[in-house]
Amino acid sequence: MTWEQRKLGNVAKITLGQSPNSKNYTENPTDYILVQGNADMKDGRVIPRVWTTQVTKTAAKGDLILSVRAPVGDIGKTDYNIVLGRGVAAIKGNEFLFQSLARMKQNGYWTKLSTGSTFESINSNSIKDAQIYLPIHNEQLQIGSFLNSIDNLITLHQRKLENLQKLKKSMLQQMFI
Repeated sequence: MTWEQRKLGNVAKITLGQSPNSKNYTENPTDYILVQGNADMKDGRVIPRVWTTQVTKTAAKGDLILSVRAPVGDIGKTDYNIVLGRGVAAIKGNEFLFQSLARMKQNGYWTKLSTGSTFESINSNSIKDAQIYLPIHNEQLQIGSFLNSIDNLITLHQRKLENLQKLKKSMLQQMFI
């Protein structure tokens, strides 16, 4: 099968964030989850940290969230309907697109495009014009599923490693009392 080079903006809907007024920020989990940037993502997932009563731009559960301000290019998924702050953009995409965007971050693609000497960022056109390679839809689903399985396996082994490290630390503390 041949892969086609396409512009991200031509294959996915992209929504740039717009920060609500800071006076509307809350710590109330019944309000809307606000994602402002990388600080609101951990291990490729949105982690609720700040809430807001003001809805500006939004992303839906399952959307991809791209950090557009330092650090540029971090990518995550949201398991929630969220409000998008100025430091992120939402992308409607599948697992293949998520993996492609993660690879672009690893390869320094976004860093090359970012502007600003003290606070790097990318603009709407940089995101929409980003060049990606895509196979046919069915192949995207298969590749995405395979890479997602590997990510899940890596996460499982990381947890096992952390538990073994804690066990060792505990045993060493007890041994040398």
